[in-house]
Amino acid sequence: MRKLILVGMVLLALAGIGAASASGNLVKNGGFEEPQLGENIGFAGCPDGILPDWVIGGDGIDHIRTYWTPSEGKQSIDLSREGSGSIRQSIPTSASASYTLSFDMAGNPECGPTEKLLKVYWGNQPAYGPYSYITTGYPFIGPGGWETVILADLPGTAGTTQLAFEDVSTPSSACGVALDNIRVISNELVPIPEFPTVALPVGLIIGILGAAYYIRSTREQ
Repeated sequence: MRKLILVGMVLLALAGIGAASASGNLVKNGGFEEPQLGENIGFAGCPDGILPDWVIGGDGIDHIRTYWTPSEGKQSIDLSREGSGSIRQSIPTSASASYTLSFDMAGNPECGPTEKLLKVYWGNQPAYGPYSYITTGYPFIGPGGWETVILADLPGTAGTTQLAFEDVSTPSSACGVALDNIRVISNELVPIPEFPTVALPVGLIIGILGAAYYIRSTREQ
């Protein structure tokens, strides 16, 4: 009878597997961990073509290692090299789903302007922002200096959708918007298989009957 109880537990476990869930992060290299810079490198200037999975535009970016503390992982970027830069990536999307974008934003306080401005682009939608970050009071970027921005219910398109970030600080300088931990999550739920809808009640019945019989047998001994 203990086997009967075990069967019920297995069926209940299978029912749990059928729970709907959203996909993982659709952004590649969203934390800018690749390529991995040397442990003693503060930052490296990035013209187009040397940041995997991202296309760099404008005046380029700086890839940050030890120059400041990232919001997560070990690396981040300054969205300005000698002047304002941009990055973009094509995200796999579906027309039947909506998406949530989140990212961590800060600003390089080493030089002006004090207010760093960022625009975000999602496909053919109008630009989001500009998002503002004031560097006053932050002599360096570290824990507590980062702010998380969340954009929900972004529409999907069939195939791919282009995601882009652009530093629009005025005047443009070598000290721009800091970015890290970019994530895009699909809000489309995975369909629940039909089997768990049967496994749940059957598992409950078998488990209850098995438990009752086991308790009864134990008392009679």
